[in-house]
Amino acid sequence: MGRIIEGLWDCTYCNTKNIGGSIRECPNCGKPRDDNTKYCMPKDKAKFNYLNEEEAAKITRKPDWWCLYCGSYNSDNKTHCESCGAERTAENPDYFSNIEKMEAKKQSHSEEYEVQETPTYNYVEKSYYSSNTKRKEENFFSKNWKWFIIIPIILSVVIGAICLIFIPREENITINDIRWERSISIEQYKTVEESDWSVPEGGRILYTKQEIAGYEQVFDHYEEKSREIEKETWVGTEVYVVGHENLGNGYFEEITEIEDVYDYYYETEVYEEPVYRNEPIYGTKYYYEIERWVYERSVKTSGLDKKPYWGELNLNSDERESSKTEYYYIAYINEKGKKKELSLKYEQWKELEVGDTVKIKKSLFGTGEVIT
Repeated sequence: MGRIIEGLWDCTYCNTKNIGGSIRECPNCGKPRDDNTKYCMPKDKAKFNYLNEEEAAKITRKPDWWCLYCGSYNSDNKTHCESCGAERTAENPDYFSNIEKMEAKKQSHSEEYEVQETPTYNYVEKSYYSSNTKRKEENFFSKNWKWFIIIPIILSVVIGAICLIFIPREENITINDIRWERSISIEQYKTVEESDWSVPEGGRILYTKQEIAGYEQVFDHYEEKSREIEKETWVGTEVYVVGHENLGNGYFEEITEIEDVYDYYYETEVYEEPVYRNEPIYGTKYYYEIERWVYERSVKTSGLDKKPYWGELNLNSDERESSKTEYYYIAYINEKGKKKELSLKYEQWKELEVGDTVKIKKSLFGTGEVIT
């Protein structure tokens, strides 16, 4: 069991605050504790009034009972009400039962409110975490605290630099040149020589060779190394306060747990690390010929005007059109007096003329768009 702490209560008649839990009647108006009384802990832990062993032994761990006749609370070790003398019976509710009933009644009368007052009888204060966890965390942070400062700074600088490089920049320019480029790729169906670890359908083997297909790791020897190992040694146990239980009689009792306590230290451990070598794996490599469509040539067109066109194709029987590419540029002189080009989509490019002043957004790679 934990230590006993004297709680506090407020007089509901004269509103006197923070009356000691050992006092049954209000020292200001003389009224006893009634059914609206709620026991609470001092907010400031420095003001906790701990009972000594002799005082604590006299305190019952059971809640007060409520007198049905005069509405005052009495200690569990009293058989008659100290205010009116009425005898205690099985019908007399204890502190928690009475508070629960009062809270239920209050809630039924105030359902329109979203926030309800937390009942005092549920009071539990969690105020700890494992000593072992705490010590390990302290050990870790004490060794690595610099990195928790340096790493975020480095990341911030790197991210900032990347943003400056890759974020498109806006610029007002005057167009002094316009040009375009178009290209059509042509493929030819012809016999080519290839090699692989298997022969595809349609391939005709020319010859084979034994070649290295990969590597496998084979144990070679052991190498002696050392490392720092964290170890722990048991030094005893400690009692921790994990909360406080409302006894319902003006007093609170500490809720405690017993935990093992360890000291942590480091030792140098010498160990043998296996070293492996790469051994080649041989396989049969096939060299073969096969018919493929391969790039043969391009038909390109370009101009310094606004009249782009595709080049004329003169395909042989073993040729075909593969793909088309097209690029549209505007040129300008930047603020530093250097000539720059900007690649645009055709829809924007076709609306522009030499001499136009526009606002552009340009990326690092020379592509962009006209904003206005």
